Amino acid sequence: MLLMIRTALAGGGITIGMEETFLPWLESGELVSLLQKYLQPFPGFYLYFPNRRNQPPKLRALIAHVRAYREAMGIL
Repeated sequence: MLLMIRTALAGGGITIGMEETFLPWLESGELVSLLQKYLQPFPGFYLYFPNRRNQPPKLRALIAHVRAYREAMGIL
């Protein structure tokens, strides 16, 4: 993504990605959004997991991380 952003900032053409990725440059006016009416809103990723007592520690850690992130972002 960084290469795509740098290329677009240097005037190298059009790039594509999630709006959140480009938000700092869109807000500063360094980049402009094209085809805005065709973009679908992106509500974020969702994590589906089995609700069991014996979850692997790595899965529990991932679930805790995603929950903390969503709470910090005000999504939950």
